[in-house]
Amino acid sequence: MKFWVWRCEFRVNPKHGTLNSKPLRTRATSVNGNKSLVSIIFVVLGAVAIPARVLAFCHELEVVNRPRLRYVASHNRPIEIEWFGHATFQITSSKGTRILADPHSRDDLRWPMLDQHIVTTSHPHGAHSNIWMAKGSPVVLEGLTRTGENWQKIHTTIRDVAVYSVPAYHDKSQGMQRGKNAIFVFRVDDICVAHLGDLGHHLTPAQLKLLGKIDILLVPVAGGMFTVTPTEAIEVTKQVNPRIAIPEHYWWEGGADRFAAGFAKVRRTNSAVLRITKQELPPPTEIIVMTWERR
Repeated sequence: MKFWVWRCEFRVNPKHGTLNSKPLRTRATSVNGNKSLVSIIFVVLGAVAIPARVLAFCHELEVVNRPRLRYVASHNRPIEIEWFGHATFQITSSKGTRILADPHSRDDLRWPMLDQHIVTTSHPHGAHSNIWMAKGSPVVLEGLTRTGENWQKIHTTIRDVAVYSVPAYHDKSQGMQRGKNAIFVFRVDDICVAHLGDLGHHLTPAQLKLLGKIDILLVPVAGGMFTVTPTEAIEVTKQVNPRIAIPEHYWWEGGADRFAAGFAKVRRTNSAVLRITKQELPPPTEIIVMTWERR
């Protein structure tokens, strides 16, 4: 078996910085935010070309030396987004890379059965940071430090997925009540997916700019003391203006109804899985309410 290695250089906007993570199991790619050039090495098995486009993030990233590789699109192969209840999603690229976002700790909800490649946690609450749910040996990207006092700034590429975080808060008082929160954005097969974690406030213009153009938004809608209210979730979704929004972080049948009522296009499915390609994305914004499933 032969290996091909390409070295690509990227110029990162210093305003965003290139950020370091401290995973529990495996350290992800990390770089110094004071340097303008980031060197990334890609190893490809066989003669499969890595798409140059997948290296770009959903916000600003300037390619300095684009590798001389032809982009091979997988337009007929969808990505998959599966909801495991609460705020837990498994996102799978067309090449089989699996991301587990905000793994819950509830025994009454389903757990994923397949090995994971990436695990992300928006904040260190047990219902969002049960990394031991993940099988295999994934790279773990924690949005906050273990104490929850500071953000862990993530900006990396793992396999065929670009991942970065956006600092946010768990409340409307800049963390004074419930602390900090990290939004994660994944670029998977040229589809930008944002997981809002336990967002507790409207997004600022600076946060919207850091997010970039989002195709699919995973938005908490239960409200109460934990996240934005259903009305605020509607307003946040309209701020982001995604092609698709999937309500989550509710625990009862009909828990997404108040949120869904704020939109003209609502599709209710009999499944906890969405399979979609870039070309199948609808115009903004369609709400997809997934089936509530327990063990």
